[in-house]
Amino acid sequence: MFSNYLKIAFRVLWRNKIYVILNIGGLGFAIACCIVAYLNYNYRANFDQNYTGTEHIYRLNSMRVVDGSKQPWGVVPLPLAQAIQRDVPGVEQVARLSSAAVIVKHQENTFDEHIQYADKAIFYFFALPLKSGNLSDFDQPGQVIISEAFAEKCFSKEIPVGRSLTIIGSDGNPKVYTVAAVAKQIPANSSLQFNIITSFDNGADGNQTLSNNWEKANRITTFVKLKNNQSAGLITGILNPYVHVNNRNNIDWPVAGFFLQPFSDLATSSDIDMPGYVYGSQLTVNPRGVLVIVPAIMSLFILMITCFNFTNISIAFASGRLKEIGIRKVIGGLRRQLIWQFLTENLVLCTFASAFALFFVRLLLPTVMQLTGVDLSPDLGKDYGFWIFLLITPAFSAIFSGLYPALYISSFQPVKILKGKTALGSSNRFTRFLLIAQFSLSCFALVVGIVMSQNASFQKKANFGYAINEIAVAEINSPQEYTAFSHVIQQLSEVKSIAGCTQQIGDGTYTQTVQTHNDKIQVQAANIGGEAYLKTMGIQLVQGRHFYETGADASESILVNQTFVQRLGLKHPLGHRISLDSIKYTIVGVVGDYKEFGLHDLVPPCVLHMAKPADYKFMVLRTDEKNLARVNGLLQTAWHQVAPNRPYRGYL
Repeated sequence: MFSNYLKIAFRVLWRNKIYVILNIGGLGFAIACCIVAYLNYNYRANFDQNYTGTEHIYRLNSMRVVDGSKQPWGVVPLPLAQAIQRDVPGVEQVARLSSAAVIVKHQENTFDEHIQYADKAIFYFFALPLKSGNLSDFDQPGQVIISEAFAEKCFSKEIPVGRSLTIIGSDGNPKVYTVAAVAKQIPANSSLQFNIITSFDNGADGNQTLSNNWEKANRITTFVKLKNNQSAGLITGILNPYVHVNNRNNIDWPVAGFFLQPFSDLATSSDIDMPGYVYGSQLTVNPRGVLVIVPAIMSLFILMITCFNFTNISIAFASGRLKEIGIRKVIGGLRRQLIWQFLTENLVLCTFASAFALFFVRLLLPTVMQLTGVDLSPDLGKDYGFWIFLLITPAFSAIFSGLYPALYISSFQPVKILKGKTALGSSNRFTRFLLIAQFSLSCFALVVGIVMSQNASFQKKANFGYAINEIAVAEINSPQEYTAFSHVIQQLSEVKSIAGCTQQIGDGTYTQTVQTHNDKIQVQAANIGGEAYLKTMGIQLVQGRHFYETGADASESILVNQTFVQRLGLKHPLGHRISLDSIKYTIVGVVGDYKEFGLHDLVPPCVLHMAKPADYKFMVLRTDEKNLARVNGLLQTAWHQVAPNRPYRGYL
């Protein structure tokens, strides 16, 4: 019987190509949007699902007090990681993890990379699989493990195990490492990601003297494996004495306590837009708020609009089939048979629409992946949920959009049909509801689209407080490089001005504590290159003066922003003495507010110190917005003339 339904369905659809094309095109695009939204949701929902046996694994976090409110942070002082293994009962094993930016050289190739320093236990904690080689020599000096992707990039078709890599750290000294193993590629939706990983003892943090020094404590990621999960709360209490040790030795980074966070919670605590966000995490983030909710809602609305449209078109289309319906009923056709016939036609249409949707998905995915920065391509061999979703969506669409027309049309009396007394086009409450719903949802989708476009336009035109669209930044490794590079750059006619700094605004500024009469507040601080830097960046001086190039300004004077003045309630800020991390400074100038954290957060109180040229880490240059892309290319060319053995590190 079903084969007859299919034959009739194909004949009817073949004779009505315009009707078919309209519905397949609309439904195909709607289903494609739903598929992309599903892939986006599935990526976030399955974050860290590749790890097994992590029920006893916890991350050791810090609870900081910032501006009077508590903030959980995903890092702890290094000495605490040492102490918890030694002094705290109930801890089976500890795995430390930290990272650093390095330069990797292999033959004639030079790469900018991040190296992870970790204890061997991290491979056992998360069952990280190896493609080749083994872990036996991981603890030995000069051994590294690399990822499949890095092995392909660096060694191409060569066998990586046993090969050597030259890694240049922040101190500028090259060190030769031997590849001990190649790790299987970790899925992108995983908290732990690495291209190069080596023993924790190979890093600066591995120095035993530094590891036990609370005064100069680096803050690292620390994983703890417990013997019993019930002891997690007890361990948190045992760590309280270390709070006083940290606060006594790190007045700029005080904490209110330390606590254990289950590894299973990490995937849901790295989105700043969602509750439970943990600051300072050194792991891969999992944005799951707006990036998931908005596409899901919009794709559902688009599908509903298309289904309502499909229903209205189906009812209108049925007006040409009234005689067919009447004759089939006269010769003995049952109502349920007519219903199945119409539903089969809809199912065939939706199946074709699903195939067409895959074509749309192929067109949409590259753009979506570029916007989100994650690979949403489905693993067709393992992602069974994708296939189930691909089957359920057209079936749901066929029933949702076709059930009412099938019930409505099959209810007509054959005598009235053959006498021409059936008024198919007459409206009823349901058809009016469909039209109103379709129109309302379409208007809503248009309004949301217009609002999002206006928001994007606003972000492009927003005033950041500095010339964000005219600035290029290049990272500098030494005073000699700064001098040589600036000499070359000054020859470019497109460049208006250049300046140096130690911390670039919006990238690498640090936190300092201001002590007032009643309270302490946290401020964002940066060391900049004086008047030249502010003019190059386009930051306005609204009161007072710039730094003097000579004299004691570098150690005694500061500039502050307008938010700083308002937060401290300073009516006459110039000449005012304030305490920054227990050191006294004099305010000599006030600059206009600039968006240190972009449009995502409020403008914080900011402090600017005078940097010495020998301490410059960045070169900032300004040009016309229309020339920025071209100048960026010229910068890379000029850099290779100055430092041919170092990769260019710059951004707009």
